[in-house]
Amino acid sequence: MAVFLSALLTLGPALSGMMLPAAAQTTASSKPKLVLVLMADQFSYDYLSRYQDKFGSGGFRFLLEHAANFVNCKYKQANTETACGHSIVATGAYPWATGIIGDSWFDRRKGKVIESVTDETQQLVGGNGAAGSTRALLGTTVGDELKLATNGRSKVFAVSLKDRASLFLAGRLANNAFWFDPKTGNFVSSSQYGRDLPSWAKAFNDQHLPDRYFGKPWQRFLPESQYNASTRDDYPYERAIPGDGRQFPHVITGGAASAGEAYYTAFEMTPWANQLVADFAREAIDRENLGDHPDADFLAVSFSAGDYLGHSFGPYSQEVEDLVLRLDQTLATFFQYLDQKVGLDRCLIVFTADHGCLPIPEWLKEKGVDSGRIDPKSFKNIVNSALNSRLGADDWIEAFEPPNLYLNLDAIDKQKYRQPDVEALAAKIARSVPGVGDVFTAVQFFLNQLPSGPNVDAVRRNYYGARSGELYILTKPGFVFMGESSGTTHGSPYGYDAQVPMIFYGSGIHGGRYGADSSPADIAPTISAVLGIQAPSLSEGRVLNEAVGQDYGPFRARSYAANPDAQGAR
Repeated sequence: MAVFLSALLTLGPALSGMMLPAAAQTTASSKPKLVLVLMADQFSYDYLSRYQDKFGSGGFRFLLEHAANFVNCKYKQANTETACGHSIVATGAYPWATGIIGDSWFDRRKGKVIESVTDETQQLVGGNGAAGSTRALLGTTVGDELKLATNGRSKVFAVSLKDRASLFLAGRLANNAFWFDPKTGNFVSSSQYGRDLPSWAKAFNDQHLPDRYFGKPWQRFLPESQYNASTRDDYPYERAIPGDGRQFPHVITGGAASAGEAYYTAFEMTPWANQLVADFAREAIDRENLGDHPDADFLAVSFSAGDYLGHSFGPYSQEVEDLVLRLDQTLATFFQYLDQKVGLDRCLIVFTADHGCLPIPEWLKEKGVDSGRIDPKSFKNIVNSALNSRLGADDWIEAFEPPNLYLNLDAIDKQKYRQPDVEALAAKIARSVPGVGDVFTAVQFFLNQLPSGPNVDAVRRNYYGARSGELYILTKPGFVFMGESSGTTHGSPYGYDAQVPMIFYGSGIHGGRYGADSSPADIAPTISAVLGIQAPSLSEGRVLNEAVGQDYGPFRARSYAANPDAQGAR
């Protein structure tokens, strides 16, 4: 039975007096029975240190004190978006290999921008309409390799609020990938994995758990005076939750009179949505008996509420701080359940994020940091107008899906210009726009003549010729392509977007704090090494030998059960 979402509304110790059964250390020959990859969408690296004094004992603090913590972990590609991050974690490979260059890109054959998981041949299972798939993802995932290594005996699942997060973490050969459908308030899947939802997933949906929070106030977890790591409430450049305002308490209705799509969309921005995902993951473990098979099983869980909320309120808001504190409580409860159900000594747990986030630009300006917004539509018009004045009237730009700008190749041919010349001219124009940093052209990639610079390798890792634009536009640090006048976003190779937590705990892991250069691309090959299976086919990451001994044990970090006073968030 799922942990009821009402646990999130309870203040005070959530797991007071929790006693866990003794957990034996792993032996040199043991391997994990359940691999659990936990991802927090839009989770800045410094959240763990900024809020550490407010964490309880059983969630993030437990991981920080007893797991292998890689403190210098950064994504090494230029576009830090959800699809990129989740695909990198699953495959160990960057966009230049997997083809997942962003959440979306311009498809020249279709003449429109498509999502990274777009697949018109697949239908939504558990809902109505088209569903996405992993068709655009090249190479295998770690879940795929586990399936191949065990001749399909291992079970592989993923769950998230977002389709692209769940699909890419799951891979092609998974048993299933689930995500939240804001049209119905249910978890759904793709016909890529079958024609019907499992009976337990249907029963979970039938509880209508999100509906219980319609019109309920989201109060702060702690007294407001303790949110001293965040900006004041109702900061003017925050963007209100739909149907609500910018201040606590947040009454979640989506502006609707009853539960429906507007409400479910607003619900996705709350801590209750993260708890819902954890409850669904628990149901999957229970009903599929994950971790109780001769071969290892794999479950990926992506908590997406932080991304929806962070875009509106920014990483220094009280809302985001509160969401992190409540995720800490959710993880503490989940770890307690996992220890009782499977045994944490029989698990391999990885915690990471798909990207961080730029603080709200106006807030940075107040602090004296050069920052700002570049409206994508205005930028496109500026470049197109300048090309018109130099080359003659035409629609010179087919699409601008930041950071990729797609030139109209037919117009270039019709006007009898050389494409490299038009690219160079467009790049010169783009560089003149305030806030724009480096601009790279397709011919520079094709001829391997990219200029030197600190971000060149990151941009190169993000370039995939069949999907990337003729221009790759990189903003200066502190600047974002964003049409809205409030909120913030991500997508750059700079530290605030690229540096994320990466923590390993469990069977075969030596606990400690590691400062060596590392990347989320190292997760898949490291899991593969611990399991003794082939790394994903395009994997570029390294095995994190600092934390993984050649014999994969014994586990030197203290087990969860070694702390009999473990408690949830305060």
